[in-house]
Amino acid sequence: MKRWTTWLGGGLGWALGGPVGALLGAAVGNALSDFWSTDERGSQVPSSERDFHASLLVLASMVIKADGKVDERELSFVREQFRQWFGVERANEAFSFFKKVVQEQPALTTVCGEVRRHMSVQGRIQIVGFLFALAYADGELQASERQVIARIAQYLGLNQQDFNRQELLHRPAEKRRDPYEVLGVTPEATDAELKSAYRKLVKKYHPDALQGMGDDVVKEAEATFRQIQSAYEELCSARGIK
Repeated sequence: MKRWTTWLGGGLGWALGGPVGALLGAAVGNALSDFWSTDERGSQVPSSERDFHASLLVLASMVIKADGKVDERELSFVREQFRQWFGVERANEAFSFFKKVVQEQPALTTVCGEVRRHMSVQGRIQIVGFLFALAYADGELQASERQVIARIAQYLGLNQQDFNRQELLHRPAEKRRDPYEVLGVTPEATDAELKSAYRKLVKKYHPDALQGMGDDVVKEAEATFRQIQSAYEELCSARGIK
């Protein structure tokens, strides 16, 4: 598999090895490559799962810095995600890598371009969902954070509806989610249009499309999919659709 290295942004050299590979920086060295390639037992991690986690490491660092400060609540959110993915011991090591990456300035278009070329749309949607959850970790989505996530979503090739849906689904639970918004239709949509929209979302958001990207990624996709199902069931009940 072809490997190549390029300098991005403020001097951080990322070695992108097929397909996206572990996103490596000169600031953290080869230890990150070894860490990202194996699990706590030393077994090889599937490339799709490695690509997903490594992409989040870089893109999450950009969102955290979007408002000009690094909030401890956002760092805690990332730390907890690492615990879920890697276990306590490896999470500490991963988080130390992450804090170094936060200090760097990788080129957003280059990183997103690699992710877009080598990751399925389902994986890219999950990345944007994670970034919204991260941005809400301090209780409020800042305009600067939303702007960065919007740019990332655009560079990842997501459409406006998928971006809006991820923002909606990751709002704090106490905020009402309009089921029509979740499905991407208006209240004027016919029953047939509602069913058609739901079928398209099932195809795009079904967790089965994320098999091989890690159990936690699949679980997060399942939670998102349940919200879509719930919105559809709510509207079917209101409309008397069988």
